[in-house]
Amino acid sequence: MTVETSDTRGAAPTRSSRQEGPGGLWDSVKKAAVVIGSGILFLAAFGNSLTWHLQRFWGASGDFWQNMWTKVYVGFEGHETALFYLGSMLVPTLAFWGTNCLLLLVDTTGKPSFITRYRIQPDKNNPVDPDRLRHVLKTVLFNYVFISGSMVVVARSLMTMSGNPCGPELPAFHWALAELAFFSLLEEFMFYYSHSPFGGLSVFIEKLIFTHHCHLVLR
Repeated sequence: MTVETSDTRGAAPTRSSRQEGPGGLWDSVKKAAVVIGSGILFLAAFGNSLTWHLQRFWGASGDFWQNMWTKVYVGFEGHETALFYLGSMLVPTLAFWGTNCLLLLVDTTGKPSFITRYRIQPDKNNPVDPDRLRHVLKTVLFNYVFISGSMVVVARSLMTMSGNPCGPELPAFHWALAELAFFSLLEEFMFYYSHSPFGGLSVFIEKLIFTHHCHLVLR
């Protein structure tokens, strides 16, 4: 009697084995919970300490952050739509392009040299190919304006349905920390694992990942 055996050492792991392995979904969620939980505790301690120091420095009375928000709200004369879009689009845009323009300057000129050694691939694409850089900038600008802009509009509609996202009263600090923890975990789950149930979109997602890494090698 002969028993047939097969060598499965080279076989690709199934989805269930990947889930059960050390790099599975549950393991990643636990790691994310530890990191986010530690960050939340730090933010809570830092927020209380920062508020105390700011109140002493400026001599502010009462809730420092509420007073600052009231000044911003009054400055916009209650135009909550303008306040929402400027806060969710203009401020992040200035922060994003303000820092990345400096990195673009380093990538295109190779100066200052003490920064270039921290590039992902110090010995490659130094300086960056102008044609590839223009292609990346076009892709980023398109995504930033049309995709991110559309998502902000949808988010505004959803937040308006559930409440007032830019009202005169700030939420409690601890409630803001709880929301930060929840949505950080939700992002961890959605970003890494939501593509698996979609099946037919796998080719599209693989193309996105490939494009992302092609752009990443510029750095």
